[in-house]
Amino acid sequence: MEILSESDRQLLYKFIQLATPISDDLFSELVTYFKKRTYTKGETILKEGEIESKSNIVAKGVVHQFFYDEDVPITTNITPKGLPFNSLKSYINKTPSQEIQEAITDVEILSIEKKDLEMLAQKWAEMGFVLYRIHEYILLDRENRMSLLQYRNPSKRFQLFHEIVGRSNLMLESTPDKFIASYLNMTPQQYSKEKHLQNVLKK
Repeated sequence: MEILSESDRQLLYKFIQLATPISDDLFSELVTYFKKRTYTKGETILKEGEIESKSNIVAKGVVHQFFYDEDVPITTNITPKGLPFNSLKSYINKTPSQEIQEAITDVEILSIEKKDLEMLAQKWAEMGFVLYRIHEYILLDRENRMSLLQYRNPSKRFQLFHEIVGRSNLMLESTPDKFIASYLNMTPQQYSKEKHLQNVLKK
């Protein structure tokens, strides 16, 4: 665990401000509970069966969240720099996680324990509203992805990925194509075809 740097504090502040303004007094206390964790490419952040107790924000790199179905990895989410993640069901119910979290690249993560967030929410009415707004954005992000996955046509899924998934541009900056394909429930070949067609249309 590492203490947050000034750039980490700025990233955290920017993330919260995008959801809702926050007072300097609350932020000054909130930031003291965050710790930095670092992982190398390919390293596991959360294993299947472990209980998620943290809320996390990616400060560097990309995190892949997935589970195995008959030994085939199924992507549940991809989280690039500046965005939050955790194994939500495990976090809320305090049950073993079915999801695995893995570093696609070398990553740095800013983490806060659930018990500390709950304490701050009880102490600061303002903190309760901050969490409400952040969870709204998380739910919207997940609903948008669920919407695009309803379409059987890969071309439609590819189109909606760019149109309605807010994190799409951030993901594309540093995520290998095979992970994007999995996120969109496509084979690598389908994704490569759709990406090629898109590039042709832009010319």
